[in-house]
Amino acid sequence: MGRDSNSDLFHQFTNRYRLNGRLITETPLHIGAGNTAADPTTLDNPVLRDAFGMPYIPGSSFKGVWRTFSERILGQWGEAVGVAPCNVLTNPCLSHDDARRIKKEYSKDALRAAEEIYNCLCSVCRLFGSQHFAGRLRVRDLLLDESTWVGFYEIRPGVSIDRDTRTAMTGRFYEIEVVPAGTAFHWQVLMDNLSEPQWYNTLLSLTPFVHGEIALGGGTTRGLGRVRLTNVQVSRLDASNFKQYLQKGWAGIESIPFVDAGKKVGLELGGDMVV
Repeated sequence: MGRDSNSDLFHQFTNRYRLNGRLITETPLHIGAGNTAADPTTLDNPVLRDAFGMPYIPGSSFKGVWRTFSERILGQWGEAVGVAPCNVLTNPCLSHDDARRIKKEYSKDALRAAEEIYNCLCSVCRLFGSQHFAGRLRVRDLLLDESTWVGFYEIRPGVSIDRDTRTAMTGRFYEIEVVPAGTAFHWQVLMDNLSEPQWYNTLLSLTPFVHGEIALGGGTTRGLGRVRLTNVQVSRLDASNFKQYLQKGWAGIESIPFVDAGKKVGLELGGDMVV
C-alpha cells in the first residue's frame, strides 16, 4: 500500500475519479430489509427492495465491506510503511476531545482547523471518512440491471442448531429470501481530490472485488453473497480536461479499463479478472 501525503482538502478542486461497472452475484445474495413483524404474511428475512419492489444494494453496504477489507490489509502491511489504520472502536486516530481542542484552538481559522484534523487521521479515515472528516469517496446505491432480473426471489430455509446437543432447536425454523445468482447491479464510485498514494490504494483494495473474492450481505459463511465486479471503467477529471467536462459531461472524458489504470501506477492487476 502506498503512503499518503498531505493531500488537498475540499476547498479547491484538484481531481475527480469516476469508476463505473457492474456487480454480478455469483451466489445468491441476501441484504435484509429489517424486521417486518407487523406483517404476518412476509418472510422472516425479506430482501431489501426499492419503491418498485426491485432489489438493490445500498452504497453504504458496499462501502462498509470495502473499508473493512482496506483496514485488514493495511493492518497487515501498513505499519511497516507508516500507514497502519486506527481501531475506530478502541483506539481512534482522533478522539472527540482532541477534535474539540483543535476546533477551539483554531476557531478563527477554519482551514487551519481542517488541516490539523486531517493530519491526525489514519490513511483509512482520510479516504473513507470519519466522524470528524468527510470521506473522499462516494458509492452510489447499486440499482438493478433489469436485463438480468429473472422476475422472482429464491427462498432458503434454515433452522437454528443447539450447540450443546447439536440438534435442531424446537420452533427455530426460518426462511431467508435471496436474490438469485447471476443478477447484476449498476456500480459507480466518485472520488474527489485523491493523492497518488490514495489512488494506488484504491485500485489495490478493489482488486479482490474484481477477482470475485469478496462477499456482501448476510449468510456469507453459508455461501451467500459472493459477488464480482466486471466491466470496470475508470475516468479522471482534472484541470486539463475540465472544459470538456463542462461542455459534454462525463461523455467528454476518456475512460480506460481497470487493468490499464492499474498499469499506470505500477500495479499488474491480472489473474482471472473479467474487466
